[in-house]
Amino acid sequence: MTAAFPDGPADLLVPLAHGVGRSADLPLPLDLVLQAGAATVVISFLASALLWRRPVLTHPRERHPRPTWWRRPLRLLVLALALYLTAAALVGPREHNPAAHALFVWLWVGLIPVSVLFGPVWRALNPIRTLAELLHIGTREPAHAPDRAPARVPGPAPATTVLSDPAPPAAQSWVAGAGLLAFVWLELVALGRADPVVLGLCVAGYAGVQLALVARHGAQWPARGDFLEVYSDLAGRLSPLRWRPPLSGLTADHPAGAGRAAFLAIWWGSTIFDSASGSPAWAGFVQRSGVPLLWSTAGLLAVCGIVFAAVRWLPGRLDVTNSLIPIAVGYTLAHYLTLLLVEGPRGALLLVQQWGLAHGATWDVVPDPHVISVLQVTLILGGHALGVLAAHDMALAGNPGRPPSRSVSTPGPRLAPAPPSTQTLAVLAEELPVVLFMILCTWAGLFLLFVR
Repeated sequence: MTAAFPDGPADLLVPLAHGVGRSADLPLPLDLVLQAGAATVVISFLASALLWRRPVLTHPRERHPRPTWWRRPLRLLVLALALYLTAAALVGPREHNPAAHALFVWLWVGLIPVSVLFGPVWRALNPIRTLAELLHIGTREPAHAPDRAPARVPGPAPATTVLSDPAPPAAQSWVAGAGLLAFVWLELVALGRADPVVLGLCVAGYAGVQLALVARHGAQWPARGDFLEVYSDLAGRLSPLRWRPPLSGLTADHPAGAGRAAFLAIWWGSTIFDSASGSPAWAGFVQRSGVPLLWSTAGLLAVCGIVFAAVRWLPGRLDVTNSLIPIAVGYTLAHYLTLLLVEGPRGALLLVQQWGLAHGATWDVVPDPHVISVLQVTLILGGHALGVLAAHDMALAGNPGRPPSRSVSTPGPRLAPAPPSTQTLAVLAEELPVVLFMILCTWAGLFLLFVR
């Protein structure tokens, strides 16, 4: 991505999305890094096959923070900041405006590590929920019940019903996927995406649509239909503070279904497209075509469609959708790592300078390319390793009649227990397409991140 973060003219573009690291900055040759990526996936698979004989993530326990006295002041603060940034984007100066930083860095990138650490924070802080509560929108129960009721964790009831109830597992809403697709199109393809007025109009329009849907479907609509809340919820499935045992949030509503797969395909596919579209070959082709908007849109849709097809059909009968969450998290953080470290603080500086503070201050920190490259590789490989472990556990849970620790049942007379190798192959054979798929994903992620 050529990130749109103007420091001077509104059309100034800063190419920071991939970070400052390239293949030349890697401490090892790229071919060895690719081999290490494949080895990481295979070793994770073999280790889980030998050591992980029974599903251990099938009974997730979601923990809720107590006390919650801090929640309402923080929600009001986030609402005030959102209203201020939207107004500043619409009527404020078009130069040195923090609107693009707030949308494309603080929310799109910064929300991931915060959610991974603390859980689905956007569910508690979502300004759309806060505004709906203040305006008494969606306080009545919807005319129809949701598809599936959320599993409530034992314990005292939350302080407020509108904003604190656990989200229903219908986060795989296709509406949220459509909202995410519109957002990544705005970020990666749309003309004028650096213009604060364009961003302000988009944010205001999106908020209006969401409030109308809250009025129609009830106060819990954002859990299914607000893409940022679904995005934070999925990243929060990795939170060790929120879920016990760790990683069990990935199995909270397994199997996930096609809607969740589409959401993850857009999330991950848009980042892959962002990497691929930065190559000189693609950029030259798009510019020579004379219709760059059309070709860029087609490319984005094609990549997301290919990822969706691969997620749904390559793993065979196993539903590994939720195991792609750590992969999407790791690749997104690796892809936008430098953007977060450089443009995140710069956006905060632009914000306080609008308030008449810190005049003349600058943020010109450039991270070391070697350090960034190592962190990027670590994030990608770590995400794939966690994805393999989660997929293996879900495969075991999906085959309760023949886990690796038991013999394979065959028709005819009762046989003696099968040898350990046969026991293991019973389930692991079904996971082989998943492992091959994740090796391809690892190679593609590392190659696109470090090669132009």
